[in-house]
Amino acid sequence: MQTENLIPIRPGFGGFDFPYEKADVVFFGAPMDVTSSYRSGYRFAPAKIREASANLETYVQSSGLDVFEKLNVSDLGDLMLVPTDVEASGRAIAAVVRQILKDRKIPFLLGGEHTITYFSAKSFKDCCVVQLDAHRDLRDEYMGDKVCHATVMRRLLDFLPPERIVQLGVRSCSKDEAEFLDRTHIAAYDSGRLIEDHAEVVKEVKDIVGDEDVYLTVDLDVLDPAFAPGVATPEPGGPSTFQILKLLRELGELNIVGCDVVELVPPHDDGTTAFAAARLIYELLAAFSKKSR
Repeated sequence: MQTENLIPIRPGFGGFDFPYEKADVVFFGAPMDVTSSYRSGYRFAPAKIREASANLETYVQSSGLDVFEKLNVSDLGDLMLVPTDVEASGRAIAAVVRQILKDRKIPFLLGGEHTITYFSAKSFKDCCVVQLDAHRDLRDEYMGDKVCHATVMRRLLDFLPPERIVQLGVRSCSKDEAEFLDRTHIAAYDSGRLIEDHAEVVKEVKDIVGDEDVYLTVDLDVLDPAFAPGVATPEPGGPSTFQILKLLRELGELNIVGCDVVELVPPHDDGTTAFAAARLIYELLAAFSKKSR
């Protein structure tokens, strides 16, 4: 793996670094911090998620296993990005993702703003994208930007058909986004339905996705601000950490081939959101571990 654009971080996620060549899952930080329209400070997120991960147990009770006993995890460190150039940063992100995929491993990105999903997901062929998010992110442009945190899912539609996108936990959008959603028929489940009709929502998502490859993107603002205050654009009315952990436990049964966790803003966090992010990641790693038994 060529690492000239990566800054090694030790310890990596969880503190248990396997050699890249032997890894099943490969983490790297993508600290893009360019297009925020409210809170900024995404660039500090990968470090805070790693710090939290080192202070959580690696044994996941819900799965009855220690993730590092079943899964080889490597962390490449943080990608050096161009601070003011979204497209140049995006090309750097995509290059690393493509190499990890070429080496038959699962890339796991630590964001960074949600824009990174656009560049990462473009590296996958014929995948479905499952989005956990409080916002639709379906604007065609926002504040003059065609590629930004508020347009990321709309940009995915430049190369993915709408039936390959599933949105979960959404509870905020513009009128234009709502009308666009009606026209495109993207599968979308708001936070109320996700909370009140959890089992049926999960069943429908599994029916939609089937055995297809899945790219999973988790915007931490999917959580209610009571459970994740340190995000870029908090949105009241969301699910609890417990409810999202349960959801990820079930979504982990899908054929996930890539992941990202985005939108943590450490300057506005007391550590609660960083620990939630690390715990959500452990839940996904446990799901991967069960498959590798």
